[in-house]
Amino acid sequence: MAQIQRNQPLYEQLMWRIKGQVASGVLTMGEKLPSVREMALIEGLNPNTVAKAYKALEHQNVIETVAGKGTFVSADEQQVADERLIKALREQLGEVVIDAKRAAISAQQLNDWITEAYGIPKNPEREKT
Repeated sequence: MAQIQRNQPLYEQLMWRIKGQVASGVLTMGEKLPSVREMALIEGLNPNTVAKAYKALEHQNVIETVAGKGTFVSADEQQVADERLIKALREQLGEVVIDAKRAAISAQQLNDWITEAYGIPKNPEREKT
């Protein structure tokens, strides 16, 4: 069970955990997820909270439910970009840039951190310069 953050709804926290696991490769395309009831027990949440998270993830094409078989990580790599999410991410990035400037962190350092977070290997040629 993950650490609960008080400033974000529980279903959103579960969504981010699942999305993070998909993005990092912990969950792979076509992998079966626990049922709503099983996930509720694992996470210590109300089944309605898990159902709400699963429904939102389905809407974003992160997961898909097959009647009688279960819920799976979507095999569709073209996931729907939620315009509200994109706007929120841009705003958060703007805040990070402002904080980075205040801390005298270069744009290159931020870029390196983003590249690292994406799991992209460093370019050894760039390291030499």
